[in-house]
Amino acid sequence: MLRSPATNRTAAASPTRTGPRHPALSSLPLLLLLPALAHLLSGCASGPDPEPIAGTGPRAVSALEYGYVRPAADVQVKGRGRGAYAGRHGHDLWDRVRRGPSLGIRHNPRVDRMARSMAKNPTYLTDLHRRARPYLHLIVEELERARLPTALALLPEVESRYNPRAVSPKAASGMWQFMPYTGREMGLAQNGSYDGRNDVLASTRGAIRYLRQLHGEMGGDWALALASYNCGPGCVRRAMRANRSRDFWSLSSLPAETRNYVPKLLAVLELVDSPQRYGQRLPKLPNAPALEVVYAKGSLSLGEVARHSGASMQQLRSLNPGLKRGRTPAAGPHWVLVPVDKAKPLRKALAKAGRLGRPSLADSRGARRGNS
Repeated sequence: MLRSPATNRTAAASPTRTGPRHPALSSLPLLLLLPALAHLLSGCASGPDPEPIAGTGPRAVSALEYGYVRPAADVQVKGRGRGAYAGRHGHDLWDRVRRGPSLGIRHNPRVDRMARSMAKNPTYLTDLHRRARPYLHLIVEELERARLPTALALLPEVESRYNPRAVSPKAASGMWQFMPYTGREMGLAQNGSYDGRNDVLASTRGAIRYLRQLHGEMGGDWALALASYNCGPGCVRRAMRANRSRDFWSLSSLPAETRNYVPKLLAVLELVDSPQRYGQRLPKLPNAPALEVVYAKGSLSLGEVARHSGASMQQLRSLNPGLKRGRTPAAGPHWVLVPVDKAKPLRKALAKAGRLGRPSLADSRGARRGNS
């Protein structure tokens, strides 16, 4: 996490997390072999594909950077009571994000400049709060299961402003801005009835899998992993060779958008960590689920969900944009996201009809390992 007036958690990053920062690297050839070894060990598909992995070209940038994020309808959800969920994490979900494991990225003045620039918008953090509110608890839970830094829960702000319908001119889609090929590689089905890139739960698990993969390929350096998420690991490796460095802050040959991408995320973290320092206000966010996942046996239409849960069709379409035809696809996944206070009547109705499902072994394994 970024430094605050009291602490400096990024500046104290250990060498094992940030890696050497010498101008000439005798170990660079070995570093460049690590991605290939990680790829072989991961068991992911490695055959050639005519479609490049997301972001391998310098112009494969996020929808937000293009200014091409479709407006997302505000999703009105109600929390469930703080007491049952606060536990050791406290009552404020933002505190849970702040107190999670550090990204271990060395601080740089570019982050301060970016934070000051963002803070010129006096309502930036209250707007962030509104955008993140429906989804943040779900994302934090998935990150903690995968044992990844909770700071990554703010990455969708940089990518799409937490809009699961965001689309870029380069065909990246969803809250996490997956390109088609990378989405399929991360287990996100895309067909005429369903696009997993727009499924909030599936795409979050896919993003976790991809981030873990990139983190391993980049030797445990989160700055390089995040840069790879933006412009592709091949792009970052070329920059490391050109600049003879594996220090992100020294990679001047990266595309301009990528050079700004990591500081932008760290600036968001800085604002969340120390809002008063920047003259901002960040409302507290109840540390409780705003949404619940309801599983069914077989295909389930949003009309049925609305009828049994009491949720409006507008709510359900906003929360389940991956369902192109308004129902879960025949091949699955057979889950829907509903406001937390609508889940119980829906489960009751499905159980009465013998159609209530539960997470499969694959779902449980995916949540634990970051797969989708």
